[in-house]
Amino acid sequence: MKLTCPSCAAVHSAEAWTTDSLVRQFIKVVAEELPADVGRRALQYLALFRPHSGRGLRWDKALRLAGELQDLVGDPEIQWKGKPVRPNSATAWALAMERMIENRPKQLPLTSHNYLRAIAYEIANEMDRKKEYKPVERQQRQNMETPEKLDLSELKSIRNRNFPKRKQ
Repeated sequence: MKLTCPSCAAVHSAEAWTTDSLVRQFIKVVAEELPADVGRRALQYLALFRPHSGRGLRWDKALRLAGELQDLVGDPEIQWKGKPVRPNSATAWALAMERMIENRPKQLPLTSHNYLRAIAYEIANEMDRKKEYKPVERQQRQNMETPEKLDLSELKSIRNRNFPKRKQ
């Protein structure tokens, strides 16, 4: 993988950059500490933070952003703006990053992970709601499959309630 120096525009292989401790730490976070699905999308996502000046993202900022992303993905739960707490998953974050990469926000460069957090929460919310509905749907299907058996007197009383005799 070729990387470009943000200050002098020199192009080198990724291995050449590992002489800088910030670069080594950044590569370690992205390649080793983030879940694989998130790590694969991290570089494209972090590119959304690049300044308009055409310069690259500084390594100290890239490392800080990667660390923040690692903390967000690693939390056991996710919540957004007072909505119900949902279980967190790396899959939700990876899908949210993919959506942001495919449909770039209009306001670039990004200044925080809040837009990503909002999308990740919605995905996690949808995933959790699907888990909640499955047992309820299963129970409803079972109830429909085994109807309650009524004897003849109960059937007659139901008919009389629903179809009272008319006075002529």
